[in-house]
Amino acid sequence: MYPQYLFEYPNLDSDFPFFMKKKRYTSVPSHRHDFIEFSLVLEGQGKEWINGASHEMAPGTLVLLLPYQIHEYRSAGDDKLQMYVCNFDMTLLTAGPESAWGLHELLLGRDPAQPSYIGLPEEALRETVRLWDKLYDEYNASRAWKPIMIRAYLMEALAQFVRQGERPPVPRPSRQEDPRPSAKNIWPVVQYVYEHFLEPLTLTSLSERFHLHPTQVSKQFGAAFGMHFVDFLHELRIRHACSLLLSTTLPISQIAFESGFSSYPTFSRVFLRIKGTTPRLYREKQGRDRTGAGL
Repeated sequence: MYPQYLFEYPNLDSDFPFFMKKKRYTSVPSHRHDFIEFSLVLEGQGKEWINGASHEMAPGTLVLLLPYQIHEYRSAGDDKLQMYVCNFDMTLLTAGPESAWGLHELLLGRDPAQPSYIGLPEEALRETVRLWDKLYDEYNASRAWKPIMIRAYLMEALAQFVRQGERPPVPRPSRQEDPRPSAKNIWPVVQYVYEHFLEPLTLTSLSERFHLHPTQVSKQFGAAFGMHFVDFLHELRIRHACSLLLSTTLPISQIAFESGFSSYPTFSRVFLRIKGTTPRLYREKQGRDRTGAGL
């Protein structure tokens, strides 16, 4: 069964594509979407499944879901989950220069088989709840510079998420200055790739769309991510394929095409290079691990 695909949320088509709600949940069925979801559990107990792997939900659970990650959750018995949930477009992370300071870690910093969550200690929870309360209050208010304040609070909340996760910093390659002062920043290209990676994409098509020379696009991808464009594209597609392998019973051949690959042999070769195993063995091993854990 293919998970439900959600492709819209309130304010999606506005000039500030951000939505926030505070709500109690009993269960949310398996689904995916092409926007980011950032949530904080305030009350209650439950369990969430992200790309087939489960984790407990309790006050202080922070979850950052990137586009196309398949997830579902439900509360424990009658103990409803009260949560803050934010939905927003990737543009809110790529609109300013700070996108270059942490976007790589947010996009590619986790293995798709691992849940994108952390559990906050009590002392950090109090500070985090205060920040999310301010974010929610600002979202529901009508004040001057409202989008600027929301984005500032959101970036602070994301910074807390990264810091509390205690992930070691990923070294970034030193950047070389582009001799062309009119050269466009790479982040609009990255955002486009992230939103359209399931579609046919090439350096040539990107260069035509963004009026850059293919060599320039390639150099800027290398400077930003330390990898070639095609490797970046394959990383996104394989992560999506892993989500489908873990969360659906779709045939592997269909998953290859659902993940943006034009041929099954290419998919198999790329999957083996990135994951170190075949799609079939990856699905079987993850299935055994989940069965052994009683999931």
